[in-house]
Amino acid sequence: MKTLDPKRLRELREHAGLSQAELANTLGVDKTVVSRWESGDRKPSIDQQFSLSRALGITLDYLLNAEFVVHFQFRAKKTGQDKSAIERALVDAEMQIHYLDSAYRLAERLPQPFALKMDFLQKQLPTISQQMRTTLKLNQRAVMEEFKQALAELNVHVFEWALPSEVSGLSYRDAYAVIFVNRMHSRERQLFTLAHECAHLLFHLGRDNKKTMVSVIASNREPEEKEANAFAAELLMPLEPLEQIVKAAGARIKSLETLDLIARYFNVSRDAVFYRLAERGILGWEEKKQYFSQRNSPPAIPDVRVIEIGKEISPEFFRMALELYDAEKISAGKLTDWFFTSRDAVDDYLARRSKEAEEATIF
Repeated sequence: MKTLDPKRLRELREHAGLSQAELANTLGVDKTVVSRWESGDRKPSIDQQFSLSRALGITLDYLLNAEFVVHFQFRAKKTGQDKSAIERALVDAEMQIHYLDSAYRLAERLPQPFALKMDFLQKQLPTISQQMRTTLKLNQRAVMEEFKQALAELNVHVFEWALPSEVSGLSYRDAYAVIFVNRMHSRERQLFTLAHECAHLLFHLGRDNKKTMVSVIASNREPEEKEANAFAAELLMPLEPLEQIVKAAGARIKSLETLDLIARYFNVSRDAVFYRLAERGILGWEEKKQYFSQRNSPPAIPDVRVIEIGKEISPEFFRMALELYDAEKISAGKLTDWFFTSRDAVDDYLARRSKEAEEATIF
């Protein structure tokens, strides 16, 4: 285990939004102690390093060993958002990318890059989207599972996480391509978010040193968010079949029942259908309130990001982690950290896996 890098400590403290005095108060030490740690004049003890990791909301491994450091940053925030919950989610996402990098290093494998890049051209969007549907081998009615698998084949790691309700998704592109989708949202909304974050990978990230995007409700008026929404809408609701449906529906296109039928046909939400039709001038923006589905109070965020570890974790990362566990290079406790789940969930999964392996051997 490495010793604490003073610059790393300062970076993490500032990223956590804490002053030296606030961190010192949390730890029960004098402010000058933190100052000396960050200048390198003194080094924290092992116990103090554990306390530091807890105070900063990170693991000791991330504090000491991260060679791959990512910072997700907002472009805009909506008044009333739970700032602490959102910032906690961003730090966890940053740690997840560190764990992904750790898995590749321990497995002595090189990550394969996500190679696709495109220029966003509004007039050519139907053609671009059709090219992507062909590349991804998506059916006209896309579903979450096939979309995730298609992206995995293009070296995109997709995680379904419990996130604050305002955050629909996160994306990152550099040595790795990673997408986080809010599993607390409806499956239809998750699918749209996945397409939206895919657009950020294609059109925006990996250019001009831009590596991260945070998609939140407050930012949907920004140019890059509008472009990502336009791509997602075209990818999931292609213009040609949509216009055929609109023509067949006639005057019934303005009914809630028709919008819901269209939503089910394309496997998206009614809200997404409204935006698509309003964009085409078929519905008026002033009619928005009568078409939007009712928002229920957001559910409480659970204590862990992941519940179903075999479903909600990037399959490539999941396989590598289990291979490392089988090779005794990491522990079940490390799996718990890497999977952002509970130790009980990891133990239950490993027990089922062991039992299935025994039964396979017998039969």
